[in-house]
Amino acid sequence: MNFGLTTARRTAALGICVAAFLSAPSGTHPAGAAVAAARLHISVTPDGGGGAYAMRLMCDPDKGGHPRPAAVCDALRAVDGHIERLDVNPGACPMVYQPVQVKVRGVWHGRPVAYHQEFSNSCAMDRALSPLV
Repeated sequence: MNFGLTTARRTAALGICVAAFLSAPSGTHPAGAAVAAARLHISVTPDGGGGAYAMRLMCDPDKGGHPRPAAVCDALRAVDGHIERLDVNPGACPMVYQPVQVKVRGVWHGRPVAYHQEFSNSCAMDRALSPLV
């Protein structure tokens, strides 16, 4: 099924979203507004671009465009924001090669976060990074 978007268009759209998120002003907040101690942009791009998605996550307080911010923030707090240390659900996955890339950019309690990993398939990604992705 062709939805009319090429890989290049999807990649460009994802890049625009990331740029908009990272360039948003963060130094001014309304009086009384809680400032998140962690701000992350998560993008998942399957090989070929079909089914790519991106979301924003904030922790402390837990919120953002992620469907499960509290669960993700709890998992990240357990590893002090070190995404590479997540190993939520280790186990076997089918040996099907359908690569998927995960990128996470942002700040975790004042420390820059720059995570990029390619997984052999979405099962391997979910095993390593769920509930983040």
